[in-house]
Amino acid sequence: MGTQVDQTQLSIALVLENALQRFGVEGMIRFPDRLGAVQSFNPGGGQACSAAGKRFDLILTASAELATGRTRETVRALCAQGARLLLLVDGPDGIDAAALAEYEAQGVLDWSELDPQTLREAVLDVMAGKFHVSGTLARQLLVRAGQASVRGGQVGAPAGAALTPRELEVLRLVAEGLSNKQVSRQLEISEHGVKRHVGNVLTKLNCPNRTLAVVRALEDGLLAV
Repeated sequence: MGTQVDQTQLSIALVLENALQRFGVEGMIRFPDRLGAVQSFNPGGGQACSAAGKRFDLILTASAELATGRTRETVRALCAQGARLLLLVDGPDGIDAAALAEYEAQGVLDWSELDPQTLREAVLDVMAGKFHVSGTLARQLLVRAGQASVRGGQVGAPAGAALTPRELEVLRLVAEGLSNKQVSRQLEISEHGVKRHVGNVLTKLNCPNRTLAVVRALEDGLLAV
C-alpha cells in the first residue's frame, strides 16, 4: 500500500561525479517520458556547497561514490532537507549495509539493470513509500544467501525463522512502506503493539533499523521477490 505519485511534480537531485554516468542517467530521467524535474550535482566539480538548503523529493546517487567525502557532503546536505534516497549499486557486492543505515536509503537499483523503465519503477516505488530492490538484484541476494548457508553448513532454518506469524505480517507491511500507524490500522492492533513487533523483528534479524531489516529479510527469503 503506497500513495499515488504525480511524477510530473517530482524534483530529483542527481549526485554523480562520473560525467558519463551523470549525463546518461539525466537523459533517462528527462526522456522518453519525463520522470520529473532533475538537477545534477557534480561533487567533484565543487558543487557540494551549492546543495545546502535545497529541497528535493528524491536523491539519486551511486553507492560507490559515497566513499568520497565530496559526495557524502552533498548527499548529507540534501538528505537534511527531507529528500528520499535511491542508491545505484554494482551488484550485491555494491550494497553497503553501513551506508544504507547511515543515509536510511529507501531503495537500491543495480547499474546493470538500469534503463528508463527500471529507473521509473524504482523512483515511483520509493516515492510511494515502498522499499525498492530491483528484481535481478533481489534474486542474486537470495541465491548468495543460500550459497552462504550451504558453505557454512547451515541447512536449517534461516535467521528469520524465529519470527512469529504476526511479526512476519508486520515485516511485510513495513516492506510495503507503511508507517506504524498504517500497520496498526491494517492489522487492527494498537500502534504500541506495532512498535513492539517492529522492535522484535529488528532484534531477531540483528538489524539497527527498518531499512536494513527489509534487506535482510530479502536475503533470507522471508519476503517475496
